Amino acid sequence: MIFYFRFFLICLAFCLFSGLRSLAEKPKKVTSASALDARILRYIKNRDFPGAVLYVRKGNKNFIYKSWGETYYGSKKRPDINKSMYDLASVTKAIAVSTTIMHLAETGKVNIYDTLGKYVKATRGFPLGKLPIERLLSHKTGLPPYYFSNYWLICTNLWNEKTFSPIATPAFPDPYRGKFLPKGYRQIMLNDLCQLPFTGRPKTIYSDLNYILLGCLIEEVTKKRLDVYLKNWLLDPMNLKSTSFNPLVNGFSMDRIVPTKENPIYHGWVNDDEAAKLAGICGASGLFSTASDLSNIGEMLSDGGIYKGQRFLKLATIKKFAWFVEPGHVRALGWQKPASSKRIKTIAPPKASITSFGHTGYTGTLFWVDPKKDLVIIFLTNVTYPKDKGSTFKRKAGYKTILRLVYDLI
Repeated sequence: MIFYFRFFLICLAFCLFSGLRSLAEKPKKVTSASALDARILRYIKNRDFPGAVLYVRKGNKNFIYKSWGETYYGSKKRPDINKSMYDLASVTKAIAVSTTIMHLAETGKVNIYDTLGKYVKATRGFPLGKLPIERLLSHKTGLPPYYFSNYWLICTNLWNEKTFSPIATPAFPDPYRGKFLPKGYRQIMLNDLCQLPFTGRPKTIYSDLNYILLGCLIEEVTKKRLDVYLKNWLLDPMNLKSTSFNPLVNGFSMDRIVPTKENPIYHGWVNDDEAAKLAGICGASGLFSTASDLSNIGEMLSDGGIYKGQRFLKLATIKKFAWFVEPGHVRALGWQKPASSKRIKTIAPPKASITSFGHTGYTGTLFWVDPKKDLVIIFLTNVTYPKDKGSTFKRKAGYKTILRLVYDLI
């Protein structure tokens, strides 16, 4: 009997000790890496987008280098960080226009405190010509957020696709989704746009019009089309071989380009309808690129304007345009920023430094740089595929969620 009693006490003590030990042991936490993975997979499962690539560079090392899903539903082809070209949508504003204006400003060709009319002849004598360049860059013109082709009705050259050529010829040189526009037609449309009777007010409204006008400025000052000048001063010197407007016209194969619409007629062409009508070369949208090319641009901006020993921008220029934001605002001169007040919405998570900046694109693209943390974040998807409709990613701050989960890993 005594033996059984002792055995019972020993068993009871062992159970109590095991229970206390299990209580003392902390449960295993879900890592940020797995949380990031799970969130992106959840977006794919919810059909917010078919696939995505994420390229994060910390210092000179690849911190996250990963892709998920497929380029489009049924393709069974995983997106590639180095090869898959995405329609950047409004990230075009930052890469093609803001960065180029920074370059032109520091070389003395543009003064951002001048009015648009000083540089763009077509705006002279019209309300848009009185707008300061600085306000165009920061979306403080009060111009309407969207624009439509109806503005072309003020000229005699109405939009008529039936008159366009199915092949490129000297008389029809500019592309429009597999067709070609008459020579000079793009410039006529831009001139008409510059003469719209909009009276700008110093109010912050995000507007494509601001950047189409800035694209006109670049072309007027440099005497070269936007795509040509960007290629000459930035893309070729940085050896960025997978960044281009109108990729199908410039030698890139269809299978490299991630579609943004289900209809195959749009595959390889800019998603934005109005940018398409401007021959796919527009200050607001139209640039295509890969995650790896964009990360190199991000590295240059994070490293004070230097890339592989060559200087492209001065650190002082980057600070002036991208580091600082006025109180009560969330945009610098061409860049999205952490908010200057807790009452203002921003895509930047709390851990982002005040020096961080970037831009998002309607098609599901994100470009983000944090110089203080020596961080570059590129996230590319095709959230508008197969049909452009409301998605969980867009409705519930998808860009901010991705940024927050990445910062949690740093």
